[in-house]
This record gives sequence, C-alpha cells and structure tokens, in this order.
Amino acid sequence: MLKLKELTDSWNSMMLSPRKTANEYAKRKDLGFMDGLENFGTPVLMTYLPLMLLALALSGHLKPDYLAVVLFSLGATTFGIFVVSFSFTFMAYEVAKKLGGTAELGRLYYMVSLAAAPTFVFTVVINIAVILLKSIMKVMAFPLAATSTMQLAGDVVAVSVTLYGFYLLTLSINALYGLRWKKSVAIWLAPTLVLMAAGALLFMTVLLDLLKFLVKTL
Repeated sequence: MLKLKELTDSWNSMMLSPRKTANEYAKRKDLGFMDGLENFGTPVLMTYLPLMLLALALSGHLKPDYLAVVLFSLGATTFGIFVVSFSFTFMAYEVAKKLGGTAELGRLYYMVSLAAAPTFVFTVVINIAVILLKSIMKVMAFPLAATSTMQLAGDVVAVSVTLYGFYLLTLSINALYGLRWKKSVAIWLAPTLVLMAAGALLFMTVLLDLLKFLVKTL
C-alpha cells in the first residue's frame, strides 16, 4: 500500500509528467489490485464528501437527516465506482489478452486507477470552484448571463480534463503492455462503449417503466 503523500504525489506527477510517471509505475510489480482499490477509493473520500457538505451548507440543509443521506450516498457512490472500475478493467483485460497483452489483471487495475484518480480529483475540484464562484456571484447580484457563462466555462474545463484522462489511460495501458497506440486505445475504448451501451439500455428501461406507470395512472 502507498502512503497518502505517495498517492497524491503520483496523481500530481501523472497529470504533469504522464509519460514518465506511467512508465515508472508500470515497472513496479509490487503494485496490484489492492493498491488500485486504494487509488480509486481515496479520491472519493477526499473530494466527494467535502463537495456534498459544501453543497448542503450553501443550500442551508446542513442537518442530521441530510447528513445521513450524504453518508448513504457516499457509500453507494463508492460501491458503484468499485463495480464500474472492476467491470471496466476486467473487460479491458480480456481485450488486452486477445491483442497480445500479458500483464496481470491486478496490475492493469492499478494502472487504470493511476489515470482515473487524478482525473476524478481535478474534476471535483473544478466543480467545487464553480459552486463557490456561483454562490459569490449570486450574493453580489451578478447578472444571470455572467453566472451562466461561469457554469459553461466550468463544464468546458471539466470535459477537457475528462478527455485528458483518456489520454492518461492510453499512456498507462501502453506503458504496461508495450503495445502499439491503436491497440492501447482499443483496450480502453471497447469496455467504454460496452458500459455506455449498458448505461443507455438501463436508462431506456427505467424510462419505459416510468412511461408505463404514467399511462396506467392517467
């Protein structure tokens, strides 16, 4: 297990010097599944909980019953991240094997987490900054257009960080397997498309069930 300072140092170096960092950690065979799990879980505890508490404080709902909901949401989010990250990595691992990759599943899980963790942290930090700035602008009676522009700018930065995260993921996979770039992209693109399709299918199923319920009640 890496210490907290080692974790945060790895996130910073991954964002600033991704190729060098990916190559360095890909050679460390002592890092595996549990290290990846820690890499996924720590950012959630460091950023998600403060973000939710900040949102409650600004909305005036910082009360015990709301805190219970936040803790439940935190647990559900943590579990969901584990399920999605493991499912993604397992599918990526199977694709990698078919493309000639030989690294173990645990090491791939860690390398995926090395790219995902700093991306998650930066995205949440951006969201916190946008929430604070919008609150300040509201108190100072800024025009609605200015607030909307601030939100749009935050969304653009968040999307840019997410796209950069896919670049980090490509570097991580490439450093671990030593495959060509096209194969490295295919390793993460295939499970991404599968999970997106599964999410869309789930959304459509829920939407259809809701429409059926509404039709019966009308």
